[in-house]
Order: sequence, then C-alpha cells, then structure tokens
Amino acid sequence: MAVYTQLSEFDINELLNKFDLSSLQSFQSAADGIQNTTYFLTLSDGQRLVLTLFENRSGNELPFYTSLTRNLNKAGLPVPCPLRDKKGGETHEIFGKPVLLFPLVKGRHLEEPSSVELNQMGSMLAKLHLHSLALPHEHANPLGIQWMQQTLALTQASLSQSDIGLIKQQVALRLKLESLELPRAVIHADLFRDNVLFHDGEIAAVIDFFDAGTDYLILDIAVVINDWCLNDEGLVDKVKREAFLKAYEHERKLIQLEKEQLNSALKIAATCVWLSRTKGQLLAKQGQNLETKNPESCKELLKQHSSGDC
Repeated sequence: MAVYTQLSEFDINELLNKFDLSSLQSFQSAADGIQNTTYFLTLSDGQRLVLTLFENRSGNELPFYTSLTRNLNKAGLPVPCPLRDKKGGETHEIFGKPVLLFPLVKGRHLEEPSSVELNQMGSMLAKLHLHSLALPHEHANPLGIQWMQQTLALTQASLSQSDIGLIKQQVALRLKLESLELPRAVIHADLFRDNVLFHDGEIAAVIDFFDAGTDYLILDIAVVINDWCLNDEGLVDKVKREAFLKAYEHERKLIQLEKEQLNSALKIAATCVWLSRTKGQLLAKQGQNLETKNPESCKELLKQHSSGDC
C-alpha cells in the first residue's frame, strides 16, 4: 500500500456520494506498497474503509478480481470484497484511474509468524485452493512465464552475466512446468505476510488479490514458504516449512508430482520476486515514484533452493 496519486477531500467525497455511505470525516494515506495508491477513510458514522486507486490497471481488468473476492467471501473465507454503489456497481474512476472501496478489516500483518500462525496460514491457503478449484474463473497469471521473460529483458542491463544465467535457468524451469499435469486453479500469487491480517490470534483477512491468476497451486505454496518460513538469516527454515506443509495437507493433500516439483516452484517464486524488485529499482532510477525493496535476499533464497539445502 502506498500513495502515488494525491487525492483531496473533495475527490474522495465525490466518490463517496455515489455510495450509500455517510460523509468523509478524515482520511490518511498509506505509507508502504509498490503498485497502487491507498487511502484509509473514516466516515462520519465511524465506518472505516480502504480506497484503492490502480496506477497501472484499466477498469476492464477489475471485474475478474472483484468477482473472485466476492465468491471467496460468499464461501465463508476471510476475504474482503469491494463495496457496491447505489446502482450496484463496484468500479469507479478518479483522474481516469480505476478505484475500488473496501471495508477496513481490523488487524495487522506479522513480522515473525509463530508456529500457531504458520499452521493457520497453511490451513487457510489450502482452503483457498480448494474453493478456487471449484470456481469457474480463468485468468492468465500476470506474473507468469511471459512476464518473467519480459522482465528479464527489461532488467538484464543492470544484472551481472552470472545473475542473468541463473535467472535464465529458472525461466527454463518455468517452461518445463508447463508440460506437467500439475493441479491448476486461480492462485493468489502474492501471499506475502503483508497481505494477511491477524487479529486476536486469528486470520482476520486475506487481501490484495490483484496479482491473482490461473496457475499451478504449488507456486502459491512456494511464495508463502519463501516469505513465512524464514530463519533469522532470511533463508527457509526446514522445521517451519514442514509445519506449514503439514497444516496445508491436513486440508488438501499434495499429489506426488506436486511434492516432486515443489523445489522447482520455490526457485521460480524466488526468481519472480528477484526480477520484480530489480525492475522496481530500475524504474525508480528512471524517475518513477516507486517504493523499492532489495532483491539480494531473493537471490540468496534461490541459491539455497538450488543447493537443495531446505
């Protein structure tokens, strides 16, 4: 969450007038994030909302995401879905950019998940996957193989030859996955700790489905392991990884092929974050107002998975 487009009280009230909501009392910009503009709103009746303005998405892209979150919410999962306006619509525009309003869920993301919280996350991800397998949604993963190839081409001038070679190996590995009969459905694809909120020791909300797309379920699992199951050195902890997988499999058993290809998925997931952060640094240097993160930790994770030491 962050702010790249500045909104005024007038801009926000113009939007609120289209909904059956009270007037704006106060608003606050979000401090972190790398893609969209986010504001936290407090209304005169005490209701709190999240305003998300999409910097790089068209309004035509959003119905898939809004439908997905609504279906998951109806299934009883803690997934906030967008508010509907007086006419039943969800998407609006400010300054020509699409905007959605969400209820603000009370909670915080975790810095260091405990074993209990890892168990909850494993169970929650499996439930998300089971419901996703039953949904009719189909949408290309925006962070799929084509994205990897395009992002490598964009960033390779800022990478060493050895790094380029290492990334190309993972792109080839990603292509190899396409020939395998692995379970596919819509995956979240961005389930880092900051996209899951906890309150009173329980998962209160799974948020930010805006990188979701149809792909292999083990890629979602890999993203979580690479972010949730780390030791103090930023590498995957075997005990945490196994605890997470045990909780996941309590709800949904992995097939043998998924177990065999999980290491490949872990390498691919680490590479995607490496590429994404490298791209972010490049765009920031070119003058774009973007939050950036260090890609080196992703490189170290990739080396760990390549050595088989996890």
